[in-house]
This record gives sequence, structure tokens and C-alpha cells, in this order.
Amino acid sequence: MIKNSIFLKITLLFVFALISFFAFSFYFIKFQIDNESKQSMVKYKQFTATINQIITNNGDLQTVEKFLQELGFEITEDLNIKEALLNYNRLPPLFNGLFAKTIQLNNEIYILLETQGKAILYKDTFNTHYQTYYFITLTGIFLLVFVFVLVIRGLLPLKKLRLQIKRFANGDLNVECKTKQSDEIGELANEFDNAIKKIAALGQSRTLFLRSIMHELKTPITKGRITAEMIEDTLYKERLISVFKRLQTLIDEFAKIEQLTSKNLHVSKEEFLLEDLISHTKKMLLIDNIDTDPIILNDPNDIIKADFELFAMAIKNLLDNAIKYSPDKKVFVDSKCFDLVISNKGKALKKDFNEYFKPYFKDRDKKHIDQGFGLGMYIIKNTLDAQGFEISYQHKNGTNYFTIHNCIVENFCMVPNQKKEVKNEAME
Repeated sequence: MIKNSIFLKITLLFVFALISFFAFSFYFIKFQIDNESKQSMVKYKQFTATINQIITNNGDLQTVEKFLQELGFEITEDLNIKEALLNYNRLPPLFNGLFAKTIQLNNEIYILLETQGKAILYKDTFNTHYQTYYFITLTGIFLLVFVFVLVIRGLLPLKKLRLQIKRFANGDLNVECKTKQSDEIGELANEFDNAIKKIAALGQSRTLFLRSIMHELKTPITKGRITAEMIEDTLYKERLISVFKRLQTLIDEFAKIEQLTSKNLHVSKEEFLLEDLISHTKKMLLIDNIDTDPIILNDPNDIIKADFELFAMAIKNLLDNAIKYSPDKKVFVDSKCFDLVISNKGKALKKDFNEYFKPYFKDRDKKHIDQGFGLGMYIIKNTLDAQGFEISYQHKNGTNYFTIHNCIVENFCMVPNQKKEVKNEAME
């Protein structure tokens, strides 16, 4: 994540720009110094040629000195430079006149006037100053650093916004992203803050609406059950009570679905027998007292580790669909290693299995009066996802197989060593 950080990219870009500016300034100043040094050397040689021409025309030392003073030259009194003059070849002993030449010492250019007994060094009083170049370089560096600081300060709210978005994604709606920053990032943060407030308001109104509906439904159900208790006919009494129990169970299921979709449901896994699970789902389906049991359970002692209520809700919907759409109204519950397999006789699903997970999905090819609202597979998918389980589908030899993977921690159809290995792997 650090490698893809926008702050790292901007910092690297700034370092590259700073190094490039340094390199450009260094070579530019060096070029200017070398160029001006060459120009100065040419200029001094022209002066020297003029002085020698004056000497040739019988000009004396005073005439030459006056000429140099008019050009802005003055005698150099630097002792180090005078000492360096000793390294230059002196005039021949028989030469009694005046001679001028251009010399270069310590990267400085001078005009040397020599006689047999005297040497005078002249330096131009006009000095070339490179402070302007250095000032421009320092100004450029300052501007680069200033722009870098401005950009980083402008991007700093992104860190806070990222943390707030992460909190919001984890279900915390009490986040504050509003800022006084007026650029694009500030507008983004303010718009996200407005979106959070709207989503929170919608969530609260939705929760209030669902809870109000469920509360209003509980009142007539309670009254109906009390009335059913007063009926003397035992058969009708039991049927009515079972119906009201079923309605109460449906309301509780809706409450769990509401919590599940709003990510407010706490999942607590525990181990339980497959037989207990099927017994509970039979009560949910109101088939626990009928003579012909449509659910055929092959491995009742298998142990499942899941959230009992949520897992029972998923299994109940799977069993309900399997019974409803099976020609023989039978459903088979088997286990295969870690997996729980629910199967029934019937035609293959005509659409992609994932299409059935959409809420309010209805297969128009099925003409069942009790087809429902199309929430069965949606509930199955979400309840299993909340527990970390996956479901797959396969049709083979006229049978539909719905497999919930990795939910069994101990399978009693295995030999003892296999059971131990399966349980250890499932625990991991």
C-alpha cells in the first residue's frame, strides 16, 4: 500500500524536480563562467595588442598606464600574485624596452607590463558578479519547496478522509468528513459527508419502518393466539396455534434478515448435531407432526459448526424449495466430508445459479401459486455469506444437488482416523 501512496509519488516527483533543477543550474552557471572567461581572455588580448601597438609607436610607460586607467584597469597589489609572477619567463637581458602581455593566474586574467627592471600587473576593476545566477538558483529551490509544501498540505485531508471511509465501511455511521478546504479534495470530503448523513437518515427510517411493521404485526398475532387457546376443538386449536407460531417465527426471521442486510447481526458459531438442526427446521416448516416425513436424513450424528439460528434459516429455505419443486415432494440430506448436501428429484435450473440469489427473483417458467416473493435463495446466500460458507449447485441424473461447503467438523460416516483429520482441518 505504501508503494502506491500518492504522497510517495509526489515526494519522488519533487526530489526528481529538485535534483534536475540543481543539475541544470550547476551546468548553466559553469557554462556562463567558462563563456565569460573566454570572452575576457579575447578582450584582454585585444587590449594587449593595442598597448604593444602604442609602444611600437614610441609610446612610453606613462602613456600606456594612462590608457589602462582610461579602460578601468588598476595596479594589483596582491602579494601572492606578485610572487606568482616570478614563475613567468623574464625578458631577455638585452631587451631595454617596454612589453605588454596577457597572463592568467588563479582563474583570473591580468595585463602584465614588463621592463628590464620592473613588472607591473593590471587588473580590470569591472568584476563579473555571479550572485545573480546564485540568487536565481536559490529562488527556484525556494519555489519548488514552497509548491511541494502546498501540495502536501492540500492532500493531507485525503488521509483523514480515507480513515473516515474505512470506519464507514465497517458500519460506523457517526463519521464526520466536513472540511473548510475549498479545493477539489475539500468538495469531495464535503460531498461524502453529505452522502453519509443521507445514508444514515435512510437507514434509520428504514429500521424504524421495519420495526414498526413487525411491532404492529405482533399485536394481532398475540391476540389471535390467545383467541385460539379458547377454542374447544383440539384439532382446530392446535392448527391455529401452529399457524400463529409460524407467523411469529416469520417475524423473527424478518428481524434477523433486517439485521443481516444492515450488517448489525452478530454471528456466533457453535457445534451442534445435524439431527437437531433438521428437527428445528421441521418445526419451522410445520412438518414435525405429519405422518409422512418429506425429509430423509442419512447422517443424523454429523456435527456442524455454525450460527445455529442463521444456519437453520438457510437450511429451512433450501428444504422448503426442494420439497416445493420436487415431483415426489421428497428431499435428501447427506454429508460428504466437510460438506452438507441437500438434494431432490427434479429438472435442472434453467438460469445461472447466481441469478437466483438476487432479491425478489422469480422464475416465470414455474407456475406455482405459492411461489412467494422470491427471497428464498437471497436469504440463503446472505445467511451463509455472513458465516463464511459457500454454496454450489449441480444437476446430475435428474437430481438437483445443493452443497454447502466446509460446514461439517465431524462426519460419523468416516473411519476414526479420517474423522480426526477432518475435524482438525475444519477447526483450522
